[in-house]
Amino acid sequence: MAKNFVEMGHSIEFTATVDTAAGSPVAVGDMVAVAHTDVVAGDIGVGHTVGVYELGKASAVEILRGASVYLKDGAISDDNTGVYAGKAWLEAPAGQSFVWVGINFGSK
Repeated sequence: MAKNFVEMGHSIEFTATVDTAAGSPVAVGDMVAVAHTDVVAGDIGVGHTVGVYELGKASAVEILRGASVYLKDGAISDDNTGVYAGKAWLEAPAGQSFVWVGINFGSK
């Protein structure tokens, strides 16, 4: 193994800016992580950076399978002014409160 190997890169530490429930998406710079455990505001938590997760979405928005999605105001949407979150793994019609997201998958 290379002497400069650090880690697989499947998780990252973050400092919670608000109380964060396990399974919630959080912005870490220009990427999204999913909190592994509950984290109190101000504490350091660990977030997963790969995988497919069921995440809350803006319910008025329809998201198509394979579409780029973004984290904006704590929810997943198609609003590209948010932090790039990944790709929609399944369709999520308007009125549905969640979407499956392959986090940090692909590119914008």
